Amino acid sequence: MTQPLSERYQHIDFLRGFAALLVIYQHTVDFAMMAQPNVSLNGLESGIAHFFTKQLGLGEVGVCIFLMVSGFVVPFSLSSYPVRPVSTFVIHRFFRLYPAYWLSAILGLIFVWWRFGSQHGGNEINWLMFFANLTMFHAFFGIENIIGSYWTLTLELLFYITCIYLFTRNKLTSIKSISLFFFSLLILREVLRHVPYISGYHWNVYSCMRYTGYMFFGLLYREWLLNDDKAAGKNALIILALTYVSFAGKDIVRMWSLQAEYLKTPMTQFTAIAIFVLATTICKIRGKLGNFLGKISYSMYLFHPVIFYPLYTYFWIGLPPVIQAHPHLFFLLSASLTILFSYLSYRWIENPAINYGKQITRQRNARLSAPPHELLLAQAEHGQATT
Repeated sequence: MTQPLSERYQHIDFLRGFAALLVIYQHTVDFAMMAQPNVSLNGLESGIAHFFTKQLGLGEVGVCIFLMVSGFVVPFSLSSYPVRPVSTFVIHRFFRLYPAYWLSAILGLIFVWWRFGSQHGGNEINWLMFFANLTMFHAFFGIENIIGSYWTLTLELLFYITCIYLFTRNKLTSIKSISLFFFSLLILREVLRHVPYISGYHWNVYSCMRYTGYMFFGLLYREWLLNDDKAAGKNALIILALTYVSFAGKDIVRMWSLQAEYLKTPMTQFTAIAIFVLATTICKIRGKLGNFLGKISYSMYLFHPVIFYPLYTYFWIGLPPVIQAHPHLFFLLSASLTILFSYLSYRWIENPAINYGKQITRQRNARLSAPPHELLLAQAEHGQATT
């Protein structure tokens, strides 16, 4: 008996929520490690936190998992829409992403950029930057993020646009087209490295486009896993290898020295890949908690800086040193408040916006599918109209 669609993808919901928690862990524990001069961090916790944030980089692991999940899930909704799939996809994605993102940008402008900006002294509000951030395309033009983690959302948009183009040409799973796109990004990255006067931030934006390789891996991997497409499986390995080498190739050559700086990137990328593959094959974790965290994972990603920045500034640093000595306590507190806020965001903003987008496309598609008025009149005249 075939599983209902919601049950088949519960393990993907778990992966989303788990990835969001990894990102929150990275940012909050990193922050709590910047203890006040009179605070002496707990030795055991400090060692654990240093390993997971500095030597392994759990935030990077979470981001890579997020991107692989996006590639696994999102592009195939294009082929599931019977009427005008591209415009339906665009409308659904718009209402899925932007309403919650706009609230995050407003709160981020106040609590992250203005109140707790560069070197913790705050930044002047730049309205051009703010309105540019609302587009989610701002990073391509060298405009800074209000919240640092927005950089992955720009990647999502780039991936969607590329998938739409490939879909319209019936090449969504074409290894030649995907490879050409990926190599073009690598070449662009190297060209920009040598362009005079280009800012380091702008170059870094285009350098991060390599992460789309993980999204295309997720796309091809799904074809192999769910449809038993062996060619797609082989192509998924090719794209995965190219992406992995683009990040870790130089360090792999030097990692035999066992120096920590050469071990981090290969280990981090491998950990993300291993978790994703295991969680979609032999270790599928399902349950109400995972399903819940998966639903609110986008809000968790958007709003966790809005929670932990003011929490640290107005509450944490006022606590006794014996409490501040435990960075993981700050993580638990931040994560709990983020989950609560994200649930409210999902209930009052995300879900209504998603439903509104679906309503728009249902009404539009119903009009497009309805017989022309003239045809109905002709049928009525010949007694063919139904009541």
